[in-house]
Amino acid sequence: MSDFDWSDIEEMTISLELEDGSTLECEVIYIFEWNGDDYAALTPVDETIEEIYFFGIEADTKGGQPEITLLQIEDEEMLDAISDAFDEMLDEEEFGEDEDEDDEEDGRWDEFINKKLD
Repeated sequence: MSDFDWSDIEEMTISLELEDGSTLECEVIYIFEWNGDDYAALTPVDETIEEIYFFGIEADTKGGQPEITLLQIEDEEMLDAISDAFDEMLDEEEFGEDEDEDDEEDGRWDEFINKKLD
């Protein structure tokens, strides 16, 4: 995993250019490491679109301001594996927490993710 603090870009809004030339505003909802590489889960800001997109991410920290690059994942099998790993991480977070720590913010996060994954 990179030495860059990825939490700085969670909840950041990113414009994705689609194949038809249009743009889609997405929010970075989760940054995670899988098999030694960094990935970002993005979801459209428009809540009527219930999709999650996965990208590899890199940060170039040379110079002043870090430059973050999204890397498209072309291999369908790898994309499926990353999606499965993401689902497992969410399951571990959901079931690995102490039931007494029923935080309102966590409840909203779980509701949002479950809505996006359904």
